[in-house]
Amino acid sequence: MNPRLALFALLACAGAVRAADAPLAPFHADYEVLRNGKEIGHATFDLRAGAGGEWEFASATRGTSGMAAMLGLDVEEKSTFRWDGNRPVCAHYGYEQKAAIKSKDLAIDCDWQGKVAHSHAGGKTADVALDAPAMDRHLVTLALMVDLKSDASDFIYRVVDKDKVSDQRYARAGSEMLTLRGGSVDAVKMERDRGGDSKRQTTSWFAPQRGWLPVQIEQVEKGDTITMRLLPPAH
Repeated sequence: MNPRLALFALLACAGAVRAADAPLAPFHADYEVLRNGKEIGHATFDLRAGAGGEWEFASATRGTSGMAAMLGLDVEEKSTFRWDGNRPVCAHYGYEQKAAIKSKDLAIDCDWQGKVAHSHAGGKTADVALDAPAMDRHLVTLALMVDLKSDASDFIYRVVDKDKVSDQRYARAGSEMLTLRGGSVDAVKMERDRGGDSKRQTTSWFAPQRGWLPVQIEQVEKGDTITMRLLPPAH
């Protein structure tokens, strides 16, 4: 059998990866969300081990104050995937944003036997060829955690989106001591390389003493800075 076809068959029929054998353990994390330094919402990350070798990574963001609360901002993302060694490989991705003035949705189904990803966004559909293992954009956070944990030097991820498959690249930008509500924490700073002419900047900080969780994620675009900061566990 052609080696590439054999790989697709293996991914389609892979056995269960137990939580104890997976590169990351299941977790729950809570975050405060700020816009230009002012709190506007709350977010959660949840990684769960499912049945039959499938895993689920879910995140949710709720607007709780300011304009985000007035607009009823509610964002949910969910990825169903399998581990291929140290890489999460997409099975299904769903994104839904609800707000009073604008709503968005995106669904992607990765058919590894057919080597195609079927996407549906805003009433439009598209098929994207899958010629190598890929993840959805939501899973990149997990891939970064795994690679930092294993002290990787390259951070390049094959990502399937609504109408294309492309590489996302990240680079280390040193280490910093961050002050969070739960105290200070040492973190590795990672920056996404969007190209020199991009008007959007995405920076993430991952803490080794917190299991390489992202303790802060920041996006700067059009004069606004949106920040997620890890909150201490609820008692």
